[in-house]
Amino acid sequence: MHFCLGWLIFFACADFFGALRARVYDDEVRKWVSGVGVDSIGKKLVNSREGPPTFEQPKMTIEKLLEYGNMLVQEQENVKRVQLADKYLSEASLGEANQDSIDRGTFYG
Repeated sequence: MHFCLGWLIFFACADFFGALRARVYDDEVRKWVSGVGVDSIGKKLVNSREGPPTFEQPKMTIEKLLEYGNMLVQEQENVKRVQLADKYLSEASLGEANQDSIDRGTFYG
């Protein structure tokens, strides 16, 4: 059991740090798009004589990683809140108040 939990924690951490790294690279892509211009993206990517865009490896400072880490935690909290709200609404008495009429085909809402 402890062996499986260890792997689960390892993959959760790897996923978290992968998400952090992706955020840092997302910033680099946004900078590139901003520099190229939204209207010129296609010309730069499809059959471009310049070749595909290249990006330098971004510097991942502890401050930037902490900022993104906090953003990811906040996003996860938001997902949990939405899931909780969905569960509440699906199980609330009003959520199924008209189900009997719907089943009978007499609901005209």
